[in-house]
Amino acid sequence: MQFTELTTEEFDHFTRTHFSHFTQTEDNYRLKVEQGVETYLVGVKDGEAVRAACLITLTPVMKVFKYAYSNRGPVMDYTDKQVFDTFFEGLQRFLKPKKVMYARIDPYEVLRERDHDGKILKDRGNQHIFDQFEAQGFRHDGFTVGFDPVIQIRWHSVLDLSGKDPKTLLNDMDSLRKRNIKKAQKHGLHVRYLELDEIDVFRKFMKDTSEMKSFVDRDDAYYISRKKHFGDNVIIPLVYVNLDEYTESIAKDRDGLVKNIEKAEKDLEKDPSNSKAEKKIKNFSDQLKNIEDKLAEGKELRETHGEELPIASAYYFITPHEVVYLAGGSDNAFRHFAGSYLIQWHMINYALEHGIDLYNFYGISGDFSEEAEDYGVIQFKKGFNAAVFEYVGDFIKPINAPAYKAYQALTKIRKQIGR
Repeated sequence: MQFTELTTEEFDHFTRTHFSHFTQTEDNYRLKVEQGVETYLVGVKDGEAVRAACLITLTPVMKVFKYAYSNRGPVMDYTDKQVFDTFFEGLQRFLKPKKVMYARIDPYEVLRERDHDGKILKDRGNQHIFDQFEAQGFRHDGFTVGFDPVIQIRWHSVLDLSGKDPKTLLNDMDSLRKRNIKKAQKHGLHVRYLELDEIDVFRKFMKDTSEMKSFVDRDDAYYISRKKHFGDNVIIPLVYVNLDEYTESIAKDRDGLVKNIEKAEKDLEKDPSNSKAEKKIKNFSDQLKNIEDKLAEGKELRETHGEELPIASAYYFITPHEVVYLAGGSDNAFRHFAGSYLIQWHMINYALEHGIDLYNFYGISGDFSEEAEDYGVIQFKKGFNAAVFEYVGDFIKPINAPAYKAYQALTKIRKQIGR
């Protein structure tokens, strides 16, 4: 068993057949190489059999040195201590002559599963990972909560699809999710996928949403480069309203209410003391006013926008292991069409149809209080009956200890003087 560099074919086959993050893929490797990032594919082989695989990047630090980072890697069986030790002992030997100051490792391994109120549902039994890293000279970087512009989020909201069908999944959602999904399907909403040359449509929704909710979005180059290199492994669904179908559906709802009102009025005529019929008339009349407003809106939108009205879009990474909802945005003026709910439901069904067992709603802060900066997002994801995956976090090891100590001291000084 030995540490070695891997071919792209060896790396691709291993990460496709072993659970891995979209950053640990051949697509991401080719992206990094084209961007000019010093990138390596390394791992452990036992004879011809690959036992571990990892994409690792080197970034300049203080001009002379480099920082090594494995984003959600390495991919391996962390219970196999022999493979673990072979990899990290070999990695240190590999990095040292490359003037690496320190390495940061961010394993895609779950520590605990929780609900969206923070209650622990299941311990994954991965405490041994901390012991193994410590034995290899790594320091754990802490059980972080919140968002960081550099470090990967330590909390994901994930829906396990294994052994489930659409009916079961829909029944497990809360009433708001069910209602909005059914409403979107009924009222002329459709999904199509955007191509690379249409990405500006998605970007507009993201910019509008980031300005409204005051969060920092990734730049255009991030989304464009990933779509370019990941190809069909990045999907950008767009939800649009067919306004002719919408007005037709609303008109049917109106006609149904009119019939209900007429029936209740006849019942009241037969028996003027029928308070139940009187309440029905009032209730149906209130609903009718709302329906008439929607119908008027649909006709006005048809005149203004034509037959199709884009209302929301999202960005997904697809691997054999999970469908990852990276980001999404919608037009705030048309949120009542529930386009974002239809996107989620459409992509959940995409995962089912392609035999992918995990639907990853992606990052949340890990702060489950009502004061959390992403409290609304947490509640949105909670409604789909997802669980929270809490990951083990980051591990750091100095490769050049004196240089790393000096770097830490310099960083501390800069923080103190605000630079």
